[in-house]
Amino acid sequence: MTVTRKPLSLPTSTPRAGEAARSESTAPSRVVARPGKGGTDGFDSGKTARPSNFVDRPTGQRPDPNAPVLPATAFAFGGGNKVSVGSRDASTSVTLTASATPNAAVKDLQTLTSTVSFDKDVPLESLKLNLDLAHTYRGDLVVKLTSPSGKTATVTDRQGGNADDVKGSFDLSTAFKGESAKGTWTLSVEDKARADTGTLKSWGLEASGKAQGPVDPKPPRPSGPPVVAVFDGGVDFKHSDLSTGMWTNPNEVAGDGKDNDGNGVVDDIHGYNVGFNSGDVMKGEGTDHGTHVAGIIAADDNGKGNTGIAAGKAKVMSIGGLYDGADLLTNFERGVDYIVNMKQNHGVNVRALNASFGDEYRDAASQARWKAAVQKLADADILLVAATANGNGSNLNDVADMPANIDLPNVITVASMDKRNDKLARFSSYGDKVVELAAVGEDVLSTVPGGDWEKMSGTSMATPTVAGAAALMFAANPDLTAAQVRDLLVKTVEVDPDLKGKVSTSGKLDINAAVKAAKETVTTPPTSVAGR
Repeated sequence: MTVTRKPLSLPTSTPRAGEAARSESTAPSRVVARPGKGGTDGFDSGKTARPSNFVDRPTGQRPDPNAPVLPATAFAFGGGNKVSVGSRDASTSVTLTASATPNAAVKDLQTLTSTVSFDKDVPLESLKLNLDLAHTYRGDLVVKLTSPSGKTATVTDRQGGNADDVKGSFDLSTAFKGESAKGTWTLSVEDKARADTGTLKSWGLEASGKAQGPVDPKPPRPSGPPVVAVFDGGVDFKHSDLSTGMWTNPNEVAGDGKDNDGNGVVDDIHGYNVGFNSGDVMKGEGTDHGTHVAGIIAADDNGKGNTGIAAGKAKVMSIGGLYDGADLLTNFERGVDYIVNMKQNHGVNVRALNASFGDEYRDAASQARWKAAVQKLADADILLVAATANGNGSNLNDVADMPANIDLPNVITVASMDKRNDKLARFSSYGDKVVELAAVGEDVLSTVPGGDWEKMSGTSMATPTVAGAAALMFAANPDLTAAQVRDLLVKTVEVDPDLKGKVSTSGKLDINAAVKAAKETVTTPPTSVAGR
């Protein structure tokens, strides 16, 4: 099934009877614990009154055009002492597998690329490519595979005429015999003609050879409840309402100053601080914003404050420090590399990323970097739930708003409904080409640092409502892919006349309908999917 940024089928135009707004409790005074300045933490810093409960979507720092370009290895995680789980002796036959599920459109007269990686230096004796490429005219396609060393083999070169699809297993052993498996392998799909459609659904490599030294066993398969990575200021993991909703790294020992799990970060107990390159997620700016977002997703159902959308069903991983240290884009890239590594190499079941931040990036180089980072998420089967801007009714259809307006099938962009859930909030931007749906984002009660709760308003609050709904869907049906959950979210919206022409579905989030659809969707679990 092809999934695009537009829903495949629009929902019914008849609104359901009786619209239920998000239930509210009596909010405490609109005071929030501000993060400390100069790199101090945000647990107990001074409290400052807000003139209103509106919070604008954070934009972070802008890139420095004079800064040197960082090498790809700058964001490589996984160094240090790895957890010992046994190894094989040298000269033992080794089989490596890697795969990706980009679910990306193959567009006319364009080239689509997708990557997978191996971290073992194994000289290849055999290499098989497993490919699922749907296309209406395979004779238009040129498919190639390029090794880390730059060697390229052609899989198909405009063969097959008007036959459909390029699927199956392709033996490329002769082409790559003796090549090292280690590094990034790139699959390219070029469409040489017009007037046809296609989707690169999934692909993978099976590489075999003789190990030249001790080889670690396969990384653990992701398991446990779905994890939502909150990219923001840090999340107050000491808050009483987040005590059971936080992800905890089972392979780290808190406070021992060691990188116990060998992922390159010391004491990353509840996540990673991208701004300060540490496991101290609460250091830096924006902890009030990040903690509020996290509570909307996973605050405990304990009779206090608010109850998170996915309370008891999902965990929150804090990717803090987003607005400190480097610019927003660089910090985003660093965070993406961390969560992809934790999923693919450490068995953490990261299924979604909440992005209640963003800004316009007009230069092509920055846009390409944003898209490449989000493509990494797609290849790891991670859903990106992104906030549109708080532009007071501005149309963002033709704005390079990043990361919300990236056109990839694992991205869903959210506008804000008012507190009654009957019209677009006055502060929210919109765009029927780039925003899929809306959710309540006005006067939303949630956690803030220091054990408090507060109502806040903004698209930043609407977005984690959708991320929480996605987490419920992954919990109900773990075999769903990120693209499938996104498609079900847009297909099950409740149509609202006020949203016609403002979001692509003309609708708002319907959590019950989305979870029901997830439960009813029959999937065939993949035999080998990246990070799944």
